[in-house]
Amino acid sequence: MEKQGHLEVQLEELRQENLSLQKELAVKNVISEISQFQGKDNELDFIYKKIFSLLKEIIHLDNFYICLKDQGMIEIPFMIDEYDDFPNESLTEKTNPQLKNSLTAYALKHKKSLVLRDADIKELVDEKGVSILGRVPLQWVFLPFHVGNLSGGIVAQSYSDIEGFSYTDMSMLAYVTMHIGNFLSAYRSKAKIKQQYEELKSAQSQLVQSEKMASVGQLAAGVAHEINNPLGYVNSNLNTLKDYVKELGEFIEEIVGQVNHFSSENESGKKVLDIIDRQKEKFDVEFILSDTAELVSESIFGMDKVKKIIQSLKNFTHAGEEKQKKADINACLDETIRIVWNELKYHCEVKKEFSEIPETYCHPSQLNQVFMNLMINAGHAIKEKGVISVSTAKQDNWIIVKIKDNGSGIDEEHLSQLFNPFFTTKPVGQGTGLGLSISYGIIENHKGKIDVESETGVGTCFTISLPIVTEVEEAAVDERELNVED
Repeated sequence: MEKQGHLEVQLEELRQENLSLQKELAVKNVISEISQFQGKDNELDFIYKKIFSLLKEIIHLDNFYICLKDQGMIEIPFMIDEYDDFPNESLTEKTNPQLKNSLTAYALKHKKSLVLRDADIKELVDEKGVSILGRVPLQWVFLPFHVGNLSGGIVAQSYSDIEGFSYTDMSMLAYVTMHIGNFLSAYRSKAKIKQQYEELKSAQSQLVQSEKMASVGQLAAGVAHEINNPLGYVNSNLNTLKDYVKELGEFIEEIVGQVNHFSSENESGKKVLDIIDRQKEKFDVEFILSDTAELVSESIFGMDKVKKIIQSLKNFTHAGEEKQKKADINACLDETIRIVWNELKYHCEVKKEFSEIPETYCHPSQLNQVFMNLMINAGHAIKEKGVISVSTAKQDNWIIVKIKDNGSGIDEEHLSQLFNPFFTTKPVGQGTGLGLSISYGIIENHKGKIDVESETGVGTCFTISLPIVTEVEEAAVDERELNVED
C-alpha cells in the first residue's frame, strides 16, 4: 500500500513536470511567433497578452509589463496590471512625469537585474526617494535587455505571499526578456527604415515636383518676356489712340465752331450747320467720342494691371537668380498677393495694413516664396468665407510681417512640429510637409525669425521678423558680411 502511494506521488510529480514542460514549450512557441511578426501594433498586444497568460500558468505572476528608455524618456509600450488601473496615456514619461522618479526608472538607470521583496521596495523608497506608482507588490522582478540602441527590460510582479521566484521561474523570465529585447530592437529598426523609406519617397517626389516647377518657372519667365513685347506696343498704341481720339474730338468741335460763326452771317452756313447737327445726331458722334475716350482709358488701365501681373510673375520666377539686393517688403507682399489672388478671391478677403518701412537687403523672390506658402496655407485653413490680414511694421532694427487668418487653426499638439520636414496636417496627397520647413530655412538664412500662434476654431497668425540690412553696395553683398542697422 505504501509502495503504491509512493508511485502515485512520483506519477503526480512527473505529470506536473510534464505539464510544466508543455507550458514552457507553449511560451517558446509564442516567442517564436514574435520573431515572425509582420502585423500591426494591436496584434502585437495580443501576442504579449498570450505570453503573459502562459507565463502566469507557470509562474505566480499578477502584473507584467515591458519598459523602454527611448531618447532619455521612459516608455511602457505594454502593461498588464490586475491591481492598478493605469490609463494608456499615462504610460510615458512625457505624459506622466511621475515615471521619472519611479521604481521602473531606478531599474532602467542601473541596467541590472533586480529581485525585490516588499521590504526591499520600501527601503528604496526611504533611502533613495523612489516613488511607487500603484500598490506595492510582495515580489518585484526586473530583467534588463540592451540591444543595439535600445535599452529596456521586463517587469514581473506578484502579490501572492508565497516563496520568491524560483531558479526555473527566473530562467523562463530571462528567456522571454532576451527574445522580447531582440524582437523590439528589430521591430523598431524595421519601423524606422520604413519611415525613412517613406520620407525618401516623399523627398524624391518633392524633388521631381521641384524640377517640374523649375521648368514651369523658366517657361513662365519666357512667356512673361514674350508677352511683354506685344503688351508694350498695344499699350503704346492705346495711348496714341487716346491722343488721336482727343484730337479728333477737338477737330470736330473746331469745325462746328467755324461753321456756327459762318452761319450767323450767311444763310447757306445755317443750312450746313443743320446738316452737321443732323449727321452728328444720326451717328451719335458725341456719345462715340465720349465713350471711346472711356473705353481707351479702361483698356490702358487693364493693360497696366496685366503689365504688373507679368512683372510680378517675372520677379517670382527668378528664384535662383539672385544676389541679395535692396527691396521693399511691402512691394514683395503686393506682388505675392497678385500671384495668389486667383486662388483666394472666391472665399477670402485680403486686408492690407502696410506701415512705412525701410528697404532692406534680401533675396526678394525667396521671401515671396515664404509669403506665398503662408497665404496659400491661410486660404486652405478657411473653408468657406474668411479674412486674411497682411500687415507690416518697423520695430527697432526689425521689419515685422504678420500674416493672419480666421480659419480652422492648428491643434496645440502640432505647433511644435509645424516646421519639421515632411510634417503636415493636410490629408494625404494634399501636402508634402515641406512648405513651412523651407520657409523656416529661408527666414533663418536671412538671420530672421518666424513664429506662430494659433487657436483651434479661431485662426492662426505667423509673425516674420527680418533684420533691416542697409549701407551695403549691391555688387559686394555676396562677398562680405551684411551690415545690420544699429
